Amino acid sequence: MNKEIIVLGDIEMGGGTLTDDFISDKTLANLILKLSVRRQPIDLVLNGDTFDFLKCPYLVESRVIYPRHITEEISLGKLNLIYQAHGLVFKVLKKFVSNKLHELYFIIGNHDYDLVYPKIQKKIRELLGSKNNIHFRVKYQQHEVYIEHGQQYDLLNKMNFRNLFVTYKGKSLLNLPWLTLGMISRFMSMKEEHPFLERINPMPTIFRYHKEAKRKLSWRFIKFILKSIFYNPLRYWGDPTYKLSRNILLELYRRILKMSIDLDNIVTIFKLRKRKKNLAKFKVHVLSHIHKRYVEEKKGWAIIHPDTWRDEYFFDQETKKLTPKTKKYVKINIAEPNPLTWELIEVPIKRSCFDFSEVIKEEVKYIKLAAKEEGFNLNV
Repeated sequence: MNKEIIVLGDIEMGGGTLTDDFISDKTLANLILKLSVRRQPIDLVLNGDTFDFLKCPYLVESRVIYPRHITEEISLGKLNLIYQAHGLVFKVLKKFVSNKLHELYFIIGNHDYDLVYPKIQKKIRELLGSKNNIHFRVKYQQHEVYIEHGQQYDLLNKMNFRNLFVTYKGKSLLNLPWLTLGMISRFMSMKEEHPFLERINPMPTIFRYHKEAKRKLSWRFIKFILKSIFYNPLRYWGDPTYKLSRNILLELYRRILKMSIDLDNIVTIFKLRKRKKNLAKFKVHVLSHIHKRYVEEKKGWAIIHPDTWRDEYFFDQETKKLTPKTKKYVKINIAEPNPLTWELIEVPIKRSCFDFSEVIKEEVKYIKLAAKEEGFNLNV
């Protein structure tokens, strides 16, 4: 049996607005188009956060809002915006699944939790023109390959798969992770004010050079924590989306001390939980969620983070230059009875480096410039 498994994650297609961090439609479309013409079995695994429902707005009579209570109809409205903004990617995915030898897997991540809704899955199948070879999964476990997004090793983003929905005022709502709810309720306005800032890595470092943003974010974060603990549980008594557990409070305290909201030991937690079961059963493990390249290979197994496909930059502290990240994906070859093989492939993009001091003066200008360089139509 000859087969390929292609894995990429954290695409984060949004609604084409300032909060949409994916602009590499043409680069991704070219990759999928090349895969679609191959006459052999291919599993294309989009490993979570394929869609950015989290930061995608919802339109109510042309008014942009970010609702906290997410119903199936709201998710459908967001999907429509994503489809309009990234039609090219949907077009080539449709071509890919038109080949019966090809299987498309959407792994559910914390940015596209909405994929659990039956109507969302049905709509995506309709948009791509196929029913039988499009799958929605929490994990991919085939051919000694294990793939999952990774948010389950991050307490603030962990999803409750046992209770996908909560009921409030007679409506069924997504039971979203605590940090997702916080982003929607308190931080999307700042994302609109500083649309470029979140794309720069490492985040804690750049705050040394952007005091205003640090002050604004710190104050907003402190208010958010205080309201989450002392005000919201009383003000919104009975609203299940405002519950705050002791474990989350402890994790917040730890991250505040580190001045970081990102998880930094996802592989360590993964190995602690999965060592006995997974590392003995599967030869290749692919995780996403953390936007960093990571490869660990030992005798008998490998763990891989292929990094993100959204628009991100490395910040050089010496030159103060912002260099766009290249895109990466994992290619796994199955050629039984031969041993499984894998490689991490880079997809170069032709982009300009930006000066950090200029970007923070006019973030929207450089958001538009980056989109223009990649041929993406930003709806601003």
